Amino acid sequence: MKPRERFSWYLLRCRRAGFLLCLISLSLLAIPACQNPFSPIKDLNQIPEVITVDGIKITMDCFLYRDLMPGIGPDGSGLIAVITLTAEDINSFPDYITADKLYVIYGEETWETSLADEIRPRDSVHLNQIELVARNGPKLPVETKVEVVVRVTIKGSGYRYIKALNQKIGAIW
Repeated sequence: MKPRERFSWYLLRCRRAGFLLCLISLSLLAIPACQNPFSPIKDLNQIPEVITVDGIKITMDCFLYRDLMPGIGPDGSGLIAVITLTAEDINSFPDYITADKLYVIYGEETWETSLADEIRPRDSVHLNQIELVARNGPKLPVETKVEVVVRVTIKGSGYRYIKALNQKIGAIW
């Protein structure tokens, strides 16, 4: 049944079943239409490697590694991601910009997690950078190349995505 026919059918039913039941039914029909079809994984080719927010160019660097030091366990730690966002050509990173989600794409597999441990600024020399960390990722092989997508949040304006392609997973021995 086409959406228009379905709507007409529900209006006819409303006359019989009562207004409240009709309202609930119509709202349930609208739920799939409200979902955002954009996916940072499926739409990777649409995500830029540099974003501009209020005229400020934001770039991203990724340091991905596994801890394979003795004492960590027989097969080492899960993936650790250190993400550095840089606000180019300004003295300090804007307070209203941060990042909250990380997606690491390895073939058909995806690790989606929250970013934590925000360090703002990264250090006293890099006032225009913030650093965020994600831990306990999958135990992907060292030297593997992955794609990284980060969701950058802009207070009062929603969010944007930024990507880094062909990122190699390193190790601490």
